[in-house]
Amino acid sequence: MRQTDLYVLRRLLVALGAATGALCPLLLLATALRFVDDIVERGAALEMFAVLVFLALPYLAGVALPLALLIAVLVVYVRMASDSELIVMRAAGVSNLRLAAPALALGLATMGVVAWNALVLAPSSERELRDLQSNLKDRFSLLFAQPGVFRQIGRNMTLFVQGATSSSEYSGILLQDDRHPNRRITYMAERGALTVTDGIPRLTAFDGSRHEIDRETGRLSFVYFDLNTIEFNLPSAPKRSRSRRERTLGELLNPSPEEVGPANVAKHKAEGHFRLATGLMPGAVTAVALACLLLGGVSRRGQSFRPVLAGAIAFGLLVAAYAVKATVAKLPSLAGLQYAIGVAPIVICFALLALSGRRRSTSA
Repeated sequence: MRQTDLYVLRRLLVALGAATGALCPLLLLATALRFVDDIVERGAALEMFAVLVFLALPYLAGVALPLALLIAVLVVYVRMASDSELIVMRAAGVSNLRLAAPALALGLATMGVVAWNALVLAPSSERELRDLQSNLKDRFSLLFAQPGVFRQIGRNMTLFVQGATSSSEYSGILLQDDRHPNRRITYMAERGALTVTDGIPRLTAFDGSRHEIDRETGRLSFVYFDLNTIEFNLPSAPKRSRSRRERTLGELLNPSPEEVGPANVAKHKAEGHFRLATGLMPGAVTAVALACLLLGGVSRRGQSFRPVLAGAIAFGLLVAAYAVKATVAKLPSLAGLQYAIGVAPIVICFALLALSGRRRSTSA
C-alpha cells in the first residue's frame, strides 16, 4: 500500500471513530427510552438498566455504522478537495479508483463487521434482552421493591418496604402471606435482602417477628427471630414466544409454519434476507459517496452540492432497504430486491470510478 493510501486511510479511521463517538449519545438516548417503564414502573436498578441498554445496542449498530462510515468518507474527501490535495494527487497520476481505494477497503472491513453483527451478535443480544425483560417483569421484579409502595407478589402475598439501603437490601419490611387457606402469616423485620437462588426468589429477613392467625379459631401466635428465610413459590412463567429479531438465520430462512403460523412465514424469510443484505449497506453508501465526490473533477463550487447529493442518495438507500423488507414480507417473489439495493450501487459506482480513470488516461 502506498504512502498516500496509508495517509488517507489514517484520516478515514480517525473520522470514523469521531463520527461513531458522535452518534453514540444519540443511540444511547434512543435505546434508553425503550426501558423507561422498567425503571419507573418496575423499579429496576440502574445496574440492570445499563445491562438492558447495552444488550439493545447491537441492533442499532447495524444502522449507525453505515451512517458513521458515510460521514467519515464525506468529511475526509471534502476536506482533501478543499485543501487541493486531490488536485495534487491527480496531477501525480493517481486515478479516481486509486483515490477511492482506502475508503473502499475500509468499507469492505465495515461490511464484514456489520454482517457479523446482523447474523450473530444482534440476534443473540436481542434474545438475552427479551429473556431479561421477561424475568424482570415476572420473577425478578420482586428484587426491585419500591420503598413506600405495597407490591403484590403473585396472588396471595403482599410486600411493603419502608426504605432501601442498596439495590436489593431494604429496611422496615412487612410481608403478608395468604397462601395457606386456613391461616394468615405476617412477617415484620427491621431489615432484609431479596435474592434469587436457583430461579426461586427468597426474602432473607433479620431481627423480626412472625405473626400467624388461625382463620377458623382466630387464635394469634407469634415468634421472634434473628434470621428467617421465606421462599416465594411463584407460578412458573409461561413459555415466551420468540420474535423474528431473536431467531437465527437458519430459523428465519426455514421457518416452521406450525411454530410461527402460516401467515408469518413470509415475514420471517424477509427478515432473513434483510439480515444477509444488511452487510452490503456500508459498501453501498461508501461507493455512492466516492462516486459523487470524485467524478467530474474538482471544483470549489461543486463541493457544497456533492456531499448533500451523496448523503441524500445514501440515506435513501438505507430507507429503501427497510421499505423493501416490508414489501417482500407481502410479496416474497421480490426478495432479490433486498440484495439489489446493496449490490447495484457498489457495481455501478465502482464501474464509473474505473471508467473515469481509463477516459482520463486515454485523453492524456
